[in-house]
Amino acid sequence: MRAKKPEVKEKRLKMFIYGPAGCGKTLSAIQFPNAVIIDTEKGTDFYSESISKAGSVVFQSNDPEEILDEIQGLLTTKHEYKTLILDPVTQIYNALQEKWNRIFEKYATTEKEKEVQDFGMRYWGKVKSQYKRMQRLLTKLDMNVIATSHQKDVYGANFSKIGTTYDSMKGEDYFFDIIFQIEKRGDDRLCKTIKERAEIGGHKFPEEFAWSYKNFCDFYGKDILERESTPTPMATPEQVQKLERLVKVVNLDTDIIVKWLTKADVDSTAEMTSEQIQKCIEYVEKQLAEINPAPVSNGQAAPEAVKEAIKGKGGK
Repeated sequence: MRAKKPEVKEKRLKMFIYGPAGCGKTLSAIQFPNAVIIDTEKGTDFYSESISKAGSVVFQSNDPEEILDEIQGLLTTKHEYKTLILDPVTQIYNALQEKWNRIFEKYATTEKEKEVQDFGMRYWGKVKSQYKRMQRLLTKLDMNVIATSHQKDVYGANFSKIGTTYDSMKGEDYFFDIIFQIEKRGDDRLCKTIKERAEIGGHKFPEEFAWSYKNFCDFYGKDILERESTPTPMATPEQVQKLERLVKVVNLDTDIIVKWLTKADVDSTAEMTSEQIQKCIEYVEKQLAEINPAPVSNGQAAPEAVKEAIKGKGGK
């Protein structure tokens, strides 16, 4: 049995906040110091002085690929930043839909399909797959993550309004540990706790509180929020190439590769951490050793394909 008693782990903050236009979502998020702000709708243009005082930096883009590259850089590089702010993720999700709209429209089989743009499950599968890739990187990232979102109305029978919710990918609320709804009342900015993962009786936040970074530190812990980030070594191109060669030589069962990807929660071996892919390499090398257990002692050289797979091209 591989089950064991759980260890107490202090997770990085993974927080989602939403609210109506003008409630101060961006202003609330940028109160966190030493942040990298990925600004998808140029909302930070109004707060340059506050951002500079907080020791934060801004990257303005709503290009999904550029945003993924930026997160990948934060994940693998040593830096002084403590928090990543995605403001708002609504625009990232919209940009992904527009990207795949263009692709599916280009290859639409009929004019009606192109005009209606009802591309079905394959289309939504592509959108969600790329969005989930971003979420997987955020899970590995040793930084606080704050995502803001637009708010939208929820309608019931006869188009009657029954409430409000966030405007992003369906199921977004499952990814984040803490969700707040922000609203403005007079000069105050109040925060409603919509969700908080915690032990029974161990919640850190009240049902409602006045938003400020100081209050947040009092509830959550300043030492946790402001600790240094540690880079995560990811699979190198050399590791990926070596594993590919080994897999071909051994003719590894596809089910095993699928099992690896599922366990690592990735779409390809290139998305694995260095530690994860190294375990896969060692597994296949063990299979090779069993195929050719004693290439020298019995006087026979290892097959050329095996030697090449073990050493890599150029004998490296």
